Amino acid sequence: MARMMSAKWVYAFILACMGLPIWANTTLSDESLFGAWQPELVSAFFAGVVMSLSLVAIARSQFAVNRIIHALLGAGCLAVLAEVGDIALYGLVALLLVHIWQSDKLGKGWHIVVAALSSVIATLLIITHFWWYWPQIYVIAGILPIFISELFLHSQNTDLPPAAEPNPIPNSDILGLPDRAGVREAFNEYRAREPGTAMLVMIRLEGFQQVNFHLGREFGDLLLAQSANRMKQYLQSHDVMPIALGNEMARLAHLGGLHFVFVCSLANQKHLHEHLCAEIIESTLKPFNVGNCIIEVSARASFVNCDEELGQFDDLLTCAFLALDSSPEKVIAPYEQKMQIDRLEQQARLAELAHIDFKNELELYFQPIVRNRDGDIEYVELLLRWQHPKQGILAASKFIDDIRIAGLALPLAQYVIERAAEIALALRVEGIQMPLGINLFGPEMLHEEFIEFVDRVLVEHQLLPQDIIIECPSQMFTTLDQQGIAMVARLRTMGVRLCVDGFGESPLLLAKLPKLEVDYVKLGRSLTTPNQSQGNFKAVVRGIVEMQNVQDCKVICEGVESQEQLQFAQNLNAFAAQGYLFTRPLSSVGMISWLKQWRWEHPIEDPSSAADSTD
Repeated sequence: MARMMSAKWVYAFILACMGLPIWANTTLSDESLFGAWQPELVSAFFAGVVMSLSLVAIARSQFAVNRIIHALLGAGCLAVLAEVGDIALYGLVALLLVHIWQSDKLGKGWHIVVAALSSVIATLLIITHFWWYWPQIYVIAGILPIFISELFLHSQNTDLPPAAEPNPIPNSDILGLPDRAGVREAFNEYRAREPGTAMLVMIRLEGFQQVNFHLGREFGDLLLAQSANRMKQYLQSHDVMPIALGNEMARLAHLGGLHFVFVCSLANQKHLHEHLCAEIIESTLKPFNVGNCIIEVSARASFVNCDEELGQFDDLLTCAFLALDSSPEKVIAPYEQKMQIDRLEQQARLAELAHIDFKNELELYFQPIVRNRDGDIEYVELLLRWQHPKQGILAASKFIDDIRIAGLALPLAQYVIERAAEIALALRVEGIQMPLGINLFGPEMLHEEFIEFVDRVLVEHQLLPQDIIIECPSQMFTTLDQQGIAMVARLRTMGVRLCVDGFGESPLLLAKLPKLEVDYVKLGRSLTTPNQSQGNFKAVVRGIVEMQNVQDCKVICEGVESQEQLQFAQNLNAFAAQGYLFTRPLSSVGMISWLKQWRWEHPIEDPSSAADSTD
């Protein structure tokens, strides 16, 4: 406001100075003191200076209006030097007024000062020219600071180091979405205003690692922005919590990295959060076009009731992260309080595993695989158990992931292989030729060190490679890279038999089935449980079994607990079955006695004697 008032006083003063010579109408100019002091060389010099400075000012000015004003001022100065007439002097004063107005409009304080001083000085010099015939060059000299100021002020700015662009919107990130602080503030206000049932939903994008590696982080950021735009399209409902973002409202927040979050009320739709999660996940499955490349990504989601953890925002985020990490197999993972207990138990197990004694705390149990053809035992599977000091006997599924987290997977695999070799040697001493299967192996079996250890153990215990059967999860077999395929080929070259365990428990990759060069495939419970209402499903399972039979791969049905399930497995033309129907897992300490008892109770007719009797 003070600047505007100053500009108005300058206008009034200059207008008064312009009218003063006309009002005076004096002839004192006849007594010029300096009329003889204006040679042609000086005029030419000032004309060159005006042209040079005006052109530089035009080039350095950032605004089109300023460039026009500088051009007109330069032309006016040249007209004065050419002695066009007094009209040129009045035109210069008008242009100076326009320059003051433009500088005030742009808010450039230095330009206002320079323009005002130059205008006052130039007007006074014009008055002296009208009254006492002072040379017009003085007027030009008073205007030159305007051109010089444009050059000086801009050169001063360009010498400064480039500053980082400030974030124009508080609590926003690089994607233009609210950040953690922004959504926290909105969440606290929202829950105070609407304390009803609501869900905090977290979205985690996956598949960006390969994009950043192969295409670069720039394309990864572009893909992240496109993914965020897709998600925002499905969050237009008024039941989704609004988040202030400058003068606008957003409904999706970016926590950083690949994690996004939103909050929705369930007052009008009980399962709104699940519906939104499904739509967002489905939208991310559609390919993206980034950098002329077709890229596919995926997403997972978790949600937690906003009444959990006393409604504290940061604690709710922790719960959402925990749900994603605790249920990697689920696309949409709801948070459960049991997850907190499981996490505490896992932390305690990891502390105990740091001091575990394999020899004294781990034990091998066994369970037979029985052939459907003749009821004899194909091989015996060894099952790892942990004699936990507080929780009792724990199955391998309860702690095998913790073993890998603790970095003990390879030492444990070596220990189990050696124990299996000792048991196989003991069976041979008793005259029992029985292969042993071990099912705890995962990525550790693809280590060069592991394969060399298996070879050495077989030689030391004088075992045949066929005496050991290595079982691995189906997911590992169906996602092998070239190095993994080479390691599996090495094991088969050694003569070690391989088995795919739990086939069907994870999503089936039918395209991989014909390429699996293994000896056995175990169908999981979900594929071997008979259900009369699933006729088409039975046909699919029967097709899988037939496909493996063509590949000379023996199919084993897991989880057989009743005669009905055994009959179902036999109707599928499966090779063998395994389950509680035959026996529960037993300690390997009594394996020799149990096998002898089984052979006595289930005698197998000698094929040669059966042929002689028919003759």
